Amino acid sequence: MYLQQLTDSLKSIAQTDPSRTALSWPGNEMSYSGLWNMAQDLAWQFPESVTAGSLVLVESRRTPRFTALMIALGLCGATPLVVPDRLGGELKDKLIARSGASHIASFTDAGRLRVAETGQAPKLPAGEQVPLCLTTSGSTGVPKVVVLSKTGVNAFFDWAQGCFSIQPGTRILSIAPFNFDLSLLELWAGLDAGAEVILADPERSAEPGYLADLCAEAKPEIVQAVPLFHERLCAARRADPGFSPRHVIVTGEAAPRALRRQMAGQFPSAVFHNIYGSTETNDSFILTLGAEDFAAAEKLGIGRPIAGTDYYVTEDPDEPGTGELFTATPFAASGYSDPEQTLNAFLPRLENERLVTYFRTGDRVQRQPDGSLLLIGRADYVVKLRGVRTNLLDVEDVIRLHEAVRNVATVPYRDIVSGQQQLLAVVEACAGASVSNLQMRAHCALHLPKSALPSRYVLTQEPLPKTSTGKINRGAVQRLYAPKPEKNA
Repeated sequence: MYLQQLTDSLKSIAQTDPSRTALSWPGNEMSYSGLWNMAQDLAWQFPESVTAGSLVLVESRRTPRFTALMIALGLCGATPLVVPDRLGGELKDKLIARSGASHIASFTDAGRLRVAETGQAPKLPAGEQVPLCLTTSGSTGVPKVVVLSKTGVNAFFDWAQGCFSIQPGTRILSIAPFNFDLSLLELWAGLDAGAEVILADPERSAEPGYLADLCAEAKPEIVQAVPLFHERLCAARRADPGFSPRHVIVTGEAAPRALRRQMAGQFPSAVFHNIYGSTETNDSFILTLGAEDFAAAEKLGIGRPIAGTDYYVTEDPDEPGTGELFTATPFAASGYSDPEQTLNAFLPRLENERLVTYFRTGDRVQRQPDGSLLLIGRADYVVKLRGVRTNLLDVEDVIRLHEAVRNVATVPYRDIVSGQQQLLAVVEACAGASVSNLQMRAHCALHLPKSALPSRYVLTQEPLPKTSTGKINRGAVQRLYAPKPEKNA
């Protein structure tokens, strides 16, 4: 990634402290000098067509060679576009067209670098040195290509290193795919500070025992992860987890209270952070608590804005104090590769003779008495059912109260006969649990107004489809389970 600050830092550490560990994984490690030399070697292998301004698509791999490839592209002044691993050919073609990626870089089975030209022209802001392009989750369609800014990434490094005391030798667990913004803290801010980044094996990250063993061996001081990771770690059921992190960061979505109690029990001396943000803005709000308060809170708010962050809420006249959140952070991206998408989501406002560009988050928040904000769901999770506004997450919270329910997703659908919008609840039952459609209807009728009751239930013991960061993939749920209109014969 093209950041003079980062490449200067890596070069300096490689020269002054060459044996310091940069990357580690079970039974292996790579020094800063080894990583720097590998990046330089790869940079020499690029064809002449890879130059400053090239946009190179690479599939995310949590490996030292992939990390070196990203640095090598930066040394050439090129911009990596990091996409999910094992991306389907059709989706890859759509992302290339959307971004204008000029090259595709990959490694052969023998480990040799392979670079192919696409014939496209990069759709990047004119006159800017773009360090990195990431993708959104794409749970509702083709992922958007997010164009990060040099000033935003540098500002994020400075904030993260100060907030979490990331210093030379600090051990940071890297669990998120590199095509997500979480990698900016776990990987790049860590390497910029001379920290040791612990690479989790993506092929084994779903195994609770593997994660517990990795953490017990490597003893990370900073653990940032979505709730799904913490569920897997807690599932190992170890009274003594074998390590005690200084900072535990929860992001992506709110952690349920039962899970927070388990986490606090595992790490009673840790400082817990609930962080809110998006790929487009990076972190923007933070709530920091001790273990006891983290476990006790009925619902976790998103806290207060990070220094330098502006925000406003477009309040709903029917629900005072509640509305959609707009944020402007020092870490914000330049926009998307698609100018129309940028115009729809990044909105400039003149405030006190200062032009501030806000990002439309699509999230609904509620002001609390102390002035902090509580995230209550996506704006597009609020639907009208039987003429009444209903928050899908409220319905899901009620269904999760049933002891036989492990997880649930609710999605609206159009009834084939009446043409009215109705609600489908797809319920993932606990292993070995027995629950009927009638029981779920009775349970919901006890806790929900009639207007919010699902019209259909699907009961399954199959895991609900999720994105790579552990969020429920609602688009996939809708495609798999929602009733479909009958085709004309």
